[in-house]
Amino acid sequence: MIRIQLDELTLGRVRIAISPLWEAFSSLTLTLRYRSEIPYPYTKWAATALPRVPPGLHRELTGAIRTQWTKSVPSPLTPIPACPSPGIEDELTALRNTGHDRFAHLMSDYWSAAIAPYWPDMRNVLEEEILVRGRALVTGGADMLLQNLGGRIRWERPDLNVPHQTDMDWPLTDSCLIIVPVLFARGNTRIFSAVHDTAAFSYQAQGAAVLGGPPRDESEQHDQVRPRDKLTALLGPGRTSVLRALLSPTTTTGVANSLGLAPSTVSQHLAGLTSAGLVRRHRVGARVLYELEDFGVVLLGELGD
Repeated sequence: MIRIQLDELTLGRVRIAISPLWEAFSSLTLTLRYRSEIPYPYTKWAATALPRVPPGLHRELTGAIRTQWTKSVPSPLTPIPACPSPGIEDELTALRNTGHDRFAHLMSDYWSAAIAPYWPDMRNVLEEEILVRGRALVTGGADMLLQNLGGRIRWERPDLNVPHQTDMDWPLTDSCLIIVPVLFARGNTRIFSAVHDTAAFSYQAQGAAVLGGPPRDESEQHDQVRPRDKLTALLGPGRTSVLRALLSPTTTTGVANSLGLAPSTVSQHLAGLTSAGLVRRHRVGARVLYELEDFGVVLLGELGD
C-alpha cells in the first residue's frame, strides 16, 4: 500500500491523463501475474494478441520488468504522461530520455504487435472514462473524484491509500497528482511514478470488456436476455440492454463497445429511450453523453435486476 499525503495545494492540482505506454506495460505485468489462462475480460485479447509477440521479445521485456520495475519505486520504466492524452511515440521518447533506449525499442515492437490493433477502441473507452471522472472533478472537486475510484483505493483527508506491491508513505506538498485510468489494471493499482513535484498512479478504468474480442452477433446478444425479464417484456431486449448500460454517463460508442452492438443500433435505441423520458443527453466538449433520467432509474429499480 502506498499512502499519499496531499496538502490543499496539491488537492487543487489533481489531474487525469491517458497513457498508452502504461497500458502496454500493465498488459505485460498481467501476463506475469497469470502464468496459465489470463482471466476475463482479457482472455480473448491474450489468445489473439500474445501469439503475435515473438517469445524472445516477451522474455526480454518481462525480464526487464522483474529486475527493474519490481525493485524500484517510483518506477523508471513508466514516465509520467506529459499531457492528458500523449501518443505512444511521445512516451517512448520520454522513456529514451531517461536512458532506457533498449527497453523503449522493445516496447515499441510489443506495442505494434499486441496493443496497436486494439488501441482505437481502447482510447475511445478511456476518453469516456476521463469525461466521466472529469465531470466529477468539476462538479464535486477532487474529494468526489478520489472517493469514487474504486479498486480498494481509499481517500480520507489528507491520506490517499493506493494498493501497490510496495508499502511506503509519499507526502506531496505544493505538488501535482496525475491519475491514469488503465484498462489492464485488473482491479489493482500497479504503477506509481514520481518526478520532482509530480506523482502519478494508475487505477482500473471502466470498460475493460472492450478487450473481450470482436463484437458479438446481435442475435447472440438478444438470446442472453432472460425470458421472464419484466423490463425486457416492456421495452424489448435491445432497449433494455442499452438502458442497463447507462449506470454511468456514456457515449453511443461506449455503449456499443460494452454490449457488442453496432453503433447505429445503439443510436436508434437511445433515441427511443430519450423520447420516452428514460434517458437524457448532454454535450461535454466534442462528445455527447447519455445518462439515466430519474424515471429511468426508478424503472430499473422496480423492474430491473
